[in-house]
Amino acid sequence: MKLEEIGEFGLIQRMAPLCMTRAEGVYRGIGDDCAVIDVGNDKFLLITTDLLIERTHFRVEWTSPEDLGAKSLAVNLSDIAACGGIPRDAFISLAIPKNIEVEWLDRFYQGMSQLARAHGVNLLGGDTTSSKSDLMINVALTGIVPKNEVLLRDGASPGDKLCLIGVLGESAAGLKLLIMNSTVSNSHRADLIKAHVRPLPLVEEGRILARSGYCRALIDVSDGLSSDLTHLCKLSGVGVILFEEKITVSERIQAVFAGDDVDPMQLVLNGGEDYALLAAVSPEGIDNIESSLSRIGTPFQVIGEFTDMPDRFIIKPNGVSEQIIPQGWDHFIP
Repeated sequence: MKLEEIGEFGLIQRMAPLCMTRAEGVYRGIGDDCAVIDVGNDKFLLITTDLLIERTHFRVEWTSPEDLGAKSLAVNLSDIAACGGIPRDAFISLAIPKNIEVEWLDRFYQGMSQLARAHGVNLLGGDTTSSKSDLMINVALTGIVPKNEVLLRDGASPGDKLCLIGVLGESAAGLKLLIMNSTVSNSHRADLIKAHVRPLPLVEEGRILARSGYCRALIDVSDGLSSDLTHLCKLSGVGVILFEEKITVSERIQAVFAGDDVDPMQLVLNGGEDYALLAAVSPEGIDNIESSLSRIGTPFQVIGEFTDMPDRFIIKPNGVSEQIIPQGWDHFIP
């Protein structure tokens, strides 16, 4: 059997039964944005880690060292945000090829440190080694969250509203421009590329959702809306109806790809690495959360509703209902 036959999450499901040898203190293990550890006080310890590989996740010719350093931390900050947590301490491990110079690494750490300071994160160490070929970056990040505020993927209930916090599709649009080596003269081009190379984690937004008491489940959109929504539904044991006409396609995407063969809605539904948040919110909490997020200028949209059926459907603008098929990023499926 090849990995492409089962994909990343099929592999995780096969490995999960082998991983737990001691349940004591483990509130949540494999299967969520963070591992959640009960350390015996009024807060949970959150732990997450992400691995970025050159030519798989990034290309050094497409990004500055500062942006890559910041993104390496940002993807982990987004996991902490998806649990409603407060980030704390990071550990960075690097496998460094010979073509990477010391000055490049100085700039890489400057970019990471800048984002770390903005979120009160210490960079406490890690490991370094040489690499025969590509640059490899692994960041592990801890966080804390009050026990009564932790947000996980399995809390959605029928009748909860599906809410999008942030913007989708711009990172995928930026990546497409880089792949195409596009030199299109458009004021939005640089902004779309920036969305891909230097995403902004929604940590404050995650805390707003956690404190509200109305958010039932949360996940960050790293693999794409169609895939990450599927994960949330499966873990919560619910279905969903998604209304395409309620999902805003950003003006930047529309301006850059107007008249092009690219379908902007496909970027929104299946593109990844925006690190927006998908939330299951009790109907009575919509106004409260929308008001809180508007005060910090974060887009908020109600784009669907969870159901008691296992099906996941998207309603097209013409009223036609189609099944949601996960088509986002999977490390092992071409």
